[in-house]
Amino acid sequence: MKNYVKQFNALGQTDRLEIFRLLVRAGPQGQCVDEIRRRVKMPGSTLSHHLDALTRCGLLTAQRSGRFIYYAVNWTKTAKLIRFMTEDCCADLHKTLGASADSAPTRRKK
Repeated sequence: MKNYVKQFNALGQTDRLEIFRLLVRAGPQGQCVDEIRRRVKMPGSTLSHHLDALTRCGLLTAQRSGRFIYYAVNWTKTAKLIRFMTEDCCADLHKTLGASADSAPTRRKK
């Protein structure tokens, strides 16, 4: 449970969420730091701090290739976080929402 809290905490910051979404769109190959910096337009030290936070909580992986570091989404841990939200946190919510929608009164047009 603690790991999920750390992951949500990391994604709860606007810049980190923007970085994470950028890397989701980049796909499994990810992007190098220079490209990420060009896209999110923030100082290198700030970007480094955010990438580190997302990596420490397990949502990103970092891989060095020559002089460059590539960051990519850790799809296994991201899938577990999504599964936690949909199976553990929101179990049976669809039944409640569906029932309330079925029993809601309908309005007649005048």
